Amino acid sequence: MQIFVAFVDALGIGVIAGILRIPLALPIAVAVFLGSFVPVVGAVVTGILAVFVALVYNGPVVALIMLAGVLFIQQIEGHVLQPLVMGTAVKVHPLAVVFAVATGSLVAGIAGALFAVPVVATVNAMVLFVAGGRWRQPHRPSEDDMVPQSRAAMKGEPEDV
Repeated sequence: MQIFVAFVDALGIGVIAGILRIPLALPIAVAVFLGSFVPVVGAVVTGILAVFVALVYNGPVVALIMLAGVLFIQQIEGHVLQPLVMGTAVKVHPLAVVFAVATGSLVAGIAGALFAVPVVATVNAMVLFVAGGRWRQPHRPSEDDMVPQSRAAMKGEPEDV
C-alpha cells in the first residue's frame, strides 16, 4: 500500500518538475519515491530538495511554482490518498483514519500521529469481535483441532491420497 502512495507522490512531483523543465526531474522523482518510505520527514525533505534544485537552476519564480506543486501533491497524498489506502488496509473508515491521526498528533505529537491508526484498528477489531457475539458460543474442539497431524503420519506410515 505504501508503495502505491509513494508512486503517486513521486509521479506527481516528477511530472510537475518535468513541466517546469527543471533539470534532474527523473532523479528528483526517484528521490521522492524513496523518501516517501521514511515516515513523517521523508516526503518533506525530498520535496524541499525538488524546490532547491528548481531555485538553483531556474530561479525563484519557478521555485515558488515548484513549492506550490509539491505542497499540492503532498496535501492530496496526506488528506485523500493516505486515508483511503490506510483505511482499506486496516479495515477502518477513511474518515476515522483522518480523525485518528489528527487526535493522535494533538494528544502526543508525531509519535501520536504514527501510532494512532494502529491503535484505532486494534480497538475496532476488538469491538467488532465482542459485538459480533461469536465469543459467547461454546466451541467444542474436534479431533483435528487437538491432533494436527493425521494418525498415519504419527505412526510413520505413508498417507492415502
